[in-house]
Amino acid sequence: MTRLLRSAVLLCLVSFPALAAAAPGPAARAAKHPPQAKSANKLKALPVTVALPESALFQTLSSLLPLPLEHRAGQQLQGSVTVDSISSLTVDKGRIIVSGLLSGRNMSMNADVGGQSIQIRLGSLSLPTVCELTVRFDSAKQQLLLTPRFQRSAQGNGDADEPLLALLNSLSKQYEVPLRNFMPINSEIGSAKVHLRMEPLDIRAEDGAVTLRLRPVAGKRP
Repeated sequence: MTRLLRSAVLLCLVSFPALAAAAPGPAARAAKHPPQAKSANKLKALPVTVALPESALFQTLSSLLPLPLEHRAGQQLQGSVTVDSISSLTVDKGRIIVSGLLSGRNMSMNADVGGQSIQIRLGSLSLPTVCELTVRFDSAKQQLLLTPRFQRSAQGNGDADEPLLALLNSLSKQYEVPLRNFMPINSEIGSAKVHLRMEPLDIRAEDGAVTLRLRPVAGKRP
């Protein structure tokens, strides 16, 4: 998710030089409106709004497939999990809902039989699933809070894919993504080196899009 947000902001930043080239030059602006320090400071603080519609999120996520899901192997279930394909993606009411096909490889389960611990090899499993990702932004801590929840879709195979679903449920917790140094960009203007970062003001998932309000914060390096 973080990679997707960074890519969208980068696309907007790439367009800034073209907009600057089309704008009136400094001399022309000075002739019409004498510069005022207070107004300039306000302009620097204006936020940028970036909207990621469902179609863009779907295409970007599809381009990343197959996508491994990181997890900590538990004492009961072990194996690698991969998102193989997605069939739909919707954004509304603070949630991103994705339907797709997940697979588990080298799956195994530890069981207690007659007081003896044995390992049952399950091999490869596939599971049509629905992931409901709750998106919340903590402005005070500058953190994006993501909570995934998985459930079997209508095309599931019942008890056959229960071990894989149990492993996915172990991922259903809140993840904190720090955004204090979101999208840092280093560039050069003449002989000066400019450091630009985006300060997140708000991130929402609603009405068919993920919307980000960001404030560019620039600083000159010697």
